[in-house]
Amino acid sequence: MNLYGNDMNEQTNPLESGLAWTVAFDPTDRNFVGRAALEAIRARGAEHKLVGLVLDERAVLRSHQRVLIPSVGEGEVTSGTFSPTLERSIGLARVPVGTYASVQVEVRGRPLPARVVRVPFVRHGKALISLV
Repeated sequence: MNLYGNDMNEQTNPLESGLAWTVAFDPTDRNFVGRAALEAIRARGAEHKLVGLVLDERAVLRSHQRVLIPSVGEGEVTSGTFSPTLERSIGLARVPVGTYASVQVEVRGRPLPARVVRVPFVRHGKALISLV
């Protein structure tokens, strides 16, 4: 679940916060506040996306840590914690749209390897991501 103030706020839009499913674009003649702005973003494509991260090493992901993405740029961890179910650090990060598979997260000045995964991480106590 998105954490308001971290994973989404007044400066982000639902399309880059993983919340496009909450916007009723159909029927197309239905008007709502912000529709024109969201249609424009949808037409050109969002610049960022919200992704799940799993840290491969022992450390804890926290908001505002830099996410380093080779040949794409950088992003930022928006929220993170240790998952007792997965026995790993997990988090959400806002990254450029071209980000795939693996990244590095700067934790206390050290770049640590992390994997980009699909959320949710866990459902009904069972891991939905690969732990290898």
